[in-house]
Amino acid sequence: MSADRLKKAADYRRKAQEIRTIVERITIDEAREQLLETAEHLEQLAQEGERKAHADGSPPEDLG
Repeated sequence: MSADRLKKAADYRRKAQEIRTIVERITIDEAREQLLETAEHLEQLAQEGERKAHADGSPPEDLG
């Protein structure tokens, strides 16, 4: 079991280094644009999910 934890820790470190490498190559404006595009995509997915839920007859959730 500890071998699994060590592998997971190594995976986390590898992913962290991959992100650091990306950060070295990307500008703030590019990052901002990518994050805004991701947020817009997530909003579209949320709207699509809500439309499908309403089409199935599910009542809307009370978010407030």
